[in-house]
Amino acid sequence: MEGNANPLHLGAVATFAPSTPVHPARIAAVLCERASEISRLRQRARTSLLGGARWVEDPGFAPEDHVFTHHVRGRERFATLVSHLMAQPLDLARPPWELHVVTGLAGGRFAVVAKLHHSLCDGMKAVGLGIQLFDPSRLSNADVSSPVVAKSIIPSLPSLRGIKDTIDIASSVLMNTRPPTLNSPVLTSSSRPRRVVMSRLDLADVHRIRRVHGGTVNDVLLALVTGALRHWLSAHGSASPDSVVRALIPVNQRSRSGDGSSGNSISGFLLSLPVGIADPVERLQNVRAQMESAKAAGPDRGAGALPLLADKVPPLVHRLAAPVAARCAPLLFDTLVTSVPLPSVPLSLDGAALCEMYPVAPVAPGHAVGVALSVYRSSVHVCLNTNQSWMSDAQWLDGVLRREVSSLQDARELVGLPR
Repeated sequence: MEGNANPLHLGAVATFAPSTPVHPARIAAVLCERASEISRLRQRARTSLLGGARWVEDPGFAPEDHVFTHHVRGRERFATLVSHLMAQPLDLARPPWELHVVTGLAGGRFAVVAKLHHSLCDGMKAVGLGIQLFDPSRLSNADVSSPVVAKSIIPSLPSLRGIKDTIDIASSVLMNTRPPTLNSPVLTSSSRPRRVVMSRLDLADVHRIRRVHGGTVNDVLLALVTGALRHWLSAHGSASPDSVVRALIPVNQRSRSGDGSSGNSISGFLLSLPVGIADPVERLQNVRAQMESAKAAGPDRGAGALPLLADKVPPLVHRLAAPVAARCAPLLFDTLVTSVPLPSVPLSLDGAALCEMYPVAPVAPGHAVGVALSVYRSSVHVCLNTNQSWMSDAQWLDGVLRREVSSLQDARELVGLPR
């Protein structure tokens, strides 16, 4: 499904606060040493003419070929560098990942920008791989790397139940396709230039909103994203009262399947984000109701379960169908909104404490933006990966999100509760 204008790698931007000045070569050496011990990061994909693929050890693997150093001054130059790095496709002829050490940040901080191809791992697996790069902790004994798995290019015959599942999912996908939306700011032609925009919120504010209005932390975060999209669409005259933005919400399936070696084990919900609703509380209630309904139905059915078809069809069919599915992404959903779970324990790299962790979602073909969120300790990290100049203002993102938080907190006062 990947194209030059739509690289399909996952990303992360982690910032660290060292107690003493650091040398980038030192951090790079630590990352190289730890990456070389993770078997998954030593693998590359070997494809077959018949359409199959399998992971194999790369005989020429050298971790230093995947770890790079940079030095920048100022927040704007750092954001520009991150945006440039995320726009560049990975080399699929070798293990598809990169780590970039960036020094020169304010307060003596440094950052690590990570890129891992989605064929290598989904978001949950990426967290497990990333944890192994941090300093030893209570999580260090969890082996989340996977052995080399040589999957046959000839699929086994599916059971009758498997055939029925495949038909059910495919039918639901077809029923949920829509006519192309014309002149929508959230759908656009694919282009390589990217802008990664990051903003941080106080988790305590999110919990206060959740306690008053109900639902989950994710429900509140989805409502905040909906409010931000509403502001952008309103600025373009595209937020009528009945406007919605259909979002794909990935759902981790690993606990259901019990497959610890699979690179991807995800399904997803399709949610109609109510960007046309002016009242922020009503938007939150709408999002909450949709999420509760989607959870009750389960993620194994519906158009959001499209990724599950990958393991249910012969490899040759998969190879032929995937490019078509990529071009049809705008017919199914308008944007991706993913929440990446992070451990709540303190993490560090070479003794420097982790301060921020922004996940970066890929942008599907025909889409203008991918949204990723993570909660780490007392903060919520929000990241937009966009190819639209009107979404590229970090100060605008900060302001819009904080305005949405304030609006939902103001609703607390209407029921006599302190902020």
